[in-house]
Order: sequence, then structure tokens, then C-alpha cells
Amino acid sequence: MKKDSLFALSVFWFAWEVHWGALLGAAIQGQVARFAPADFIGTSTAILTGSGAAFSILAQYGAGRLSDKIGRRMPFIILGTLLDIVALFGFALSPSFLVVVLAFAGVQISLNVACGPYQALMPDRVEKAARGRASAYLGLFRLAGSAVGLLLGKVFVHQPGPHVTSAIFTSGLLHLAALVSIILFVTLVITVLGVSDKQPSRELERAAIAPWPERASLGWLIASRAAVSMGLYLILPYFAFYLRFAQHVPDYLSKSLTLLLVMTGCALIGTVPAGILGDRVPKKSIIYGALALLALGAASLCFITTPTKLLPLAIVLGIGWGAYYSVDWALACMLLPAGRAGALMAIWNIGASAPQVAVQLLGGPLVDKAGAITHDLGFGYRLLFGLVAVFVTLGAAGLAFVREPRAGLERRTG
Repeated sequence: MKKDSLFALSVFWFAWEVHWGALLGAAIQGQVARFAPADFIGTSTAILTGSGAAFSILAQYGAGRLSDKIGRRMPFIILGTLLDIVALFGFALSPSFLVVVLAFAGVQISLNVACGPYQALMPDRVEKAARGRASAYLGLFRLAGSAVGLLLGKVFVHQPGPHVTSAIFTSGLLHLAALVSIILFVTLVITVLGVSDKQPSRELERAAIAPWPERASLGWLIASRAAVSMGLYLILPYFAFYLRFAQHVPDYLSKSLTLLLVMTGCALIGTVPAGILGDRVPKKSIIYGALALLALGAASLCFITTPTKLLPLAIVLGIGWGAYYSVDWALACMLLPAGRAGALMAIWNIGASAPQVAVQLLGGPLVDKAGAITHDLGFGYRLLFGLVAVFVTLGAAGLAFVREPRAGLERRTG
């Protein structure tokens, strides 16, 4: 694939991550802090982040599978993106927590209609031997998008308090929704104009009858990713409240965004070397190293008692996050049969989406219940990061059963 086409293929991920970086990194915390009492914040966060996730899984798989059948990806990407823009403004204008929940469910469902078919474009358009490098390129866009999203959240999402009126808070969210919508639309146009999405019918016919020896390995990779995602979904929605209640940081929302930006910057540094190296050495080896860093960093958050130690931990978590982000995607692409990427990449992504539902049923009530029992609201958040380390370790254990195809190492001696 030519570099200009690779740019068009990857750039929509930038907008995707701007979107989720701004919402998951700042906007949902702002809405929860605005409407929920302190002793119900964990459960409120769980309700908000988990409510629409189950429907988003169905939307992603349904759109991905249908795009396989008709041999087209772009109609779903366009429709889902436009519906998401509408839902973003509904989220910004929500007058109550119930409306916030409904609007955020609409955001999750609509953008996942676009995501299922979109994430199939890479295995559609990039040969196996080049997917490690292409995945690193894609990872740069994703992590850069996360950084921009966090920056936008830092600028436009106000920490609720006595000096922040409802009008000021809503105005900030409206400006955020407008900028995210512009980025989504511009990158959508670039992708639609720069990437051909129609698959040859003969490829689909061959895929229907061809054997698929990597089926079991993809299943184990999905299980591994689900375990890791169970951990990662306990970090982003709750990190600001960890700073508020466990570390007693007054400007917890701003501090959270700053540390998340440090993580993202360190992740960017590690993405390209990990992706390029993944074309030459087993990708599993890189993933094991990344998961070790993630588990170490998360476990350390349980025990530190001063915010000054958060910066080095953010660096450790960021490096691990970037390496995992880059190479895990490439390994999944290596295991796919031709012509079925839409449905199968949607199933693979369930390894990230399904835990968003399951872990919120555990994490949110856990922090509230632990805080009530110990009379220390910070204890539950420390316990939460211990669970992150456990889930990441389980993900590494599941990875042991994945057999990595050698086709992805063709560049090893080149």
C-alpha cells in the first residue's frame, strides 16, 4: 500500500481517538461530578459508561458482518459518524443524569456502527507482511488523537464546583462537541476519498470455503484482550476520582488530564519502534513486555501515598500502553482469513467492548461499597487499581495459547 493511501486509511482513527479521549478522559467525569453525590460516584460512572456498551457491541458486529456480505465498508462508516455527531450535541445539552446516560448510549451505538466496518479496512487493504509497520502508523494516529482529545477536554470541560454555573459547563461541552464533530467530518472525507473499500467477489467466494487454521488462536487472543481491557477500562473512567479521593488532589480533573497526556506522550514514543520491531520478531514477545509494564504500574498505584510519585508511574504505564496498542492490533490482523474482516474484527473488538459492560458492574459498585465499609472513599479506588494488575496478568496468561503465524515475520531477514 502506498503511503498516501496508508494516511487515508489511518487518519479516521485520529478522529476516533480524539472523540473518546475527550469523552472518557474528561466529559463523562464532569457530568458524573455534576449530578452524582460523592458516595455514589462509582456506581454513577458504571451506569454511564456501561449502559450503552452492550448495544454498541451488537451494532458493531451487525454492521461489520453486513459490510462483509455486501462487500462495502464506507456506507456504514458515513452513517455511523453522522449519527454520532448528533448524539454528541445531545450529550452536551443534557439537563439531567438520565438524559446524559441516554445520549451517551447513542454516542456509543452510532460510532460503533462506523467502527465495525472501519477497522476491517486495514486487513482488507494491507498485506500480512506489512501489517506490523502499518499498525504502528495507525497507532501513531490513534495515540495522537488521544492526546488531542485529552487536551480539548482540559480546555473545555470545567470541573464542577460552586463557581461553575450550569451555563458555563454546558457551553464548554458544546464547544467540545463542535470541535470533535469537525475533526470527525474532515477525517471521514479524507478516508472516503482516499480508500477503496469494495472487495473483489472472488475473494469473498474463496474465503467462504478456505480453511482457517488460526481460528483457535484468534479466540485466545480475544480472551487475552478481554482480560487486559477489563483492567484498562478501570483506569480511564475512574482515574480522576482516584486522584480526588485517594490522593486528595484539589484540581483532580485537570491533574488527571495532565497525567493522562504524559501517558499518551510516552505511548507515542513506544508505538513506532514496537510496531516496526513486530515485523521482525514475534509480536507476542513485545506484548508480554508491554503487559508487564502495565501490571507493574497499576499495582504501584495501590500503595503510593503521595501525588509526587504519579509522574514516573504515568511514564511506565504510557510506554506499556503504546507498545500493547501497536502490536496487539497487528497480531489480530495476522490471524484473519481473507474476506471476513468486517465480522471477525468486530468480534475481536468485543474483547475491548464487552469488558466495558462487565467491568463497570464490578468496578463502580466496588469503590462505593468499599468506601462505605471502611469510611475511606479512597480505599475503593486503590483496590480498583489492584484489580487492574490482576486482569492484565490474566491477559498475559491467555496470550500463551496464541500461535503467531510466521507470515508476519517475512521482513525478519530482509
